[in-house]
Amino acid sequence: MSSPVEQIKERLSIVEVVSSYIKLTKAGKNYKGLSPFSNEKTASFYVSPERDMYYCFSTNQGGDILTFVEKMEGVDFAGALKILADKAGVELVHESREVRDKRTRLYEALEKAVNLYHLFIQQDDEVMQYLKNRGITEESIKRFEIGYAKNDWHSLHEYLKKEKFSDSDLIDAGLIKKIEPKVEQGGAHKPQEKEGDRFYDTFRGRIMFPIHDSASRAIAFSGRILPKLDDGKTGKYINSPETALYNKSKILYGYDLAKGGIKKFNFSVLVEGQMDVVMSHQVGYPNTVGVSGTALTRDQLTLLNRLSKNIVMAFDADRAGVASAGKGAALALSMGMDVKVARLPEGVDPADLIREDKNKWKEAIKNSVHIVEFYITQLKNAGYDDRKFKLAVQETVLPFVVQIKNTIDQAHFIQLVARETGTTEDVIRSEVERMGSDINNNQERVVDTPETVQEAPKRDSVEMKLAQIIVWQESLPEPAIDVEAVRNSFEAVVGEDHMKELLNIPEEKKQQNIFKIELLYEKDQLLKEDVDELLHHLTYRLTKEELQETIEALRKAEVQGDDDVSSTLLKKSQEIAERLKKFVSK
Repeated sequence: MSSPVEQIKERLSIVEVVSSYIKLTKAGKNYKGLSPFSNEKTASFYVSPERDMYYCFSTNQGGDILTFVEKMEGVDFAGALKILADKAGVELVHESREVRDKRTRLYEALEKAVNLYHLFIQQDDEVMQYLKNRGITEESIKRFEIGYAKNDWHSLHEYLKKEKFSDSDLIDAGLIKKIEPKVEQGGAHKPQEKEGDRFYDTFRGRIMFPIHDSASRAIAFSGRILPKLDDGKTGKYINSPETALYNKSKILYGYDLAKGGIKKFNFSVLVEGQMDVVMSHQVGYPNTVGVSGTALTRDQLTLLNRLSKNIVMAFDADRAGVASAGKGAALALSMGMDVKVARLPEGVDPADLIREDKNKWKEAIKNSVHIVEFYITQLKNAGYDDRKFKLAVQETVLPFVVQIKNTIDQAHFIQLVARETGTTEDVIRSEVERMGSDINNNQERVVDTPETVQEAPKRDSVEMKLAQIIVWQESLPEPAIDVEAVRNSFEAVVGEDHMKELLNIPEEKKQQNIFKIELLYEKDQLLKEDVDELLHHLTYRLTKEELQETIEALRKAEVQGDDDVSSTLLKKSQEIAERLKKFVSK
């Protein structure tokens, strides 16, 4: 169960909230506007939808959605929470200790179930061999905490009862079910054979894939039936029922493990099943998540959009898979995401393709095409005559073009559709505008050119700016500078302890600093030169201060008549003076 703050941030973007107070315009990947905290004439207030943060250069302050509302409305945290909860439609309910304790017990029960199922799979050579035959390694089994539910009715229930969990807790966690009493003719209840038979394990004879929330807490399971136990009467996969912890429309399988990969590669790979996710991670795509057989929702796409607006869908190439990709793609495009589709052979899912040849999977991802191009190709291969092809494009493809938010990108695909259908761009554009009139007639698209905010660092801010650059560059997969060399130079100047003090700051403050420094260097191609200048300036200043301190100590030694100390300090001051000459000559 998400906290009220998490629910608010899931439903409201910081751009949406800030835009209700001030006018924002697009500035690269960010938005900018006039600061609401000062009477400035040149915009220096920036909002990052990617980081869910704002930063104001005119007042040198930043924060998240709650901080912004606190300052704008003059309220405390609780007041801002109430304002945003009302706007987001989130009900703020005081959570009693009893409710908190209940939720904690559910998390604990699920975690113990994960551990027991994982123990069972390690003890079952046949199940382990089945997974290995499917191409899954022991390392992946451990990383994804894959387990096995024995093919009996009470293994998990009996174990968790010994661990002091109540039947009520286990039902609420989705781990056991209750047998409803059968009613004989005449309305009489058939008695149970014994008390323990009233409950049974939800999962039996299945390979267990734990489902985690974004904080890596187990909240549910998806269980795949072992082929030898599949009698065709139950589904190949069954999932936990929805609980206080698990809402299937808000969860993506593998998301907790994929967050770093999505940020690193700047795109997510979306597949359908758990096996697909595990196998894709295994062959070098740790940015893969799964929808677990459910329709893609706005909440799920919001999770991905926070990390990257780019998404590659890799669903089965059968009609159901193509239709599923289309529905999800339309929703993603409406949220400003860039959607591509990886072409797979019909009847082959990602896990099978990877097992056959991982290079084919890599090629499918590498050669993925925009959803518009994907559907045009599908229709071209459908064997339509010219007129029916154009009508099919109008019905199937143009709705995607309508949803594209970027005007330049939309113009590109209007041109593409016109070329493929042998129609003029004006005709296609007119049809797109007609189809989109009900959706976009109140939306204003603003395209702006990013401007670099210039800030001359004050003398006492040089150390902080260098520290911010180091932290920023260390967070990037491909730094623009030699971070280790800069760290070493920085440490040599200010000392190890002071450098650690500058770099080791709270995570929220660190993210604010990264956002600020990214804005300063958004279009600046002189980062390396600036770092060299900052180091030079800092070294010169500290060397000059060292000389002044040494000369002052020398005077005191001379007054006290200490010739030995005076001689040492004189020599030291001369050496420092020589170093300063070199700085002046550079």
